[in-house]
Amino acid sequence: MPKGMGSGQTQMDLHLMLSNEQWLTVMYHALAAAVIGPAFAMLFTVPGRYLTLIALVSALSRGSRDMFVMMNVEVIPATFIACSICSLIFIYFGPRLKVPRPIFTVPCIISMIPGVDAFNALVALMNVAEPESNAVLNDQILVLFHSGMRSIGIIFSIAIGLAIPPLFFYKYRHVKL
Repeated sequence: MPKGMGSGQTQMDLHLMLSNEQWLTVMYHALAAAVIGPAFAMLFTVPGRYLTLIALVSALSRGSRDMFVMMNVEVIPATFIACSICSLIFIYFGPRLKVPRPIFTVPCIISMIPGVDAFNALVALMNVAEPESNAVLNDQILVLFHSGMRSIGIIFSIAIGLAIPPLFFYKYRHVKL
């Protein structure tokens, strides 16, 4: 048994713990998301009484994604799980508040859009168009594919994470014409 492990503590438990710096990073990102979500919602005139709920779920979604990433889950599945959590929360609250789910879910996931990866991919694409040398061209192609595929994967995981949970909870209502 490794040093410092109690009798009831396993190696898995130690792996799931985060350091203080990691918790602080998660909290900073969650706080930023709690500001970004309601700000985006206000652009689309979401009633003010829902902004607190949007802030809380934005922070929860971004915080859970960051926590999964820091526990060595890749960013794409972590984003899928966080968006699924967001969708499940508003499957519960949406009908009770008599508001469509996208009013809540879209602002809550805005902080998870892959802006840095998309920017890196676009810069690499511009550098591929006018390469300085073959070594630079190879490096830029690598950056283009890595950042581009990661951006596309994150965007798809956001879309699928928001779309899949309602399929399990909502009945399809066939209307006779």
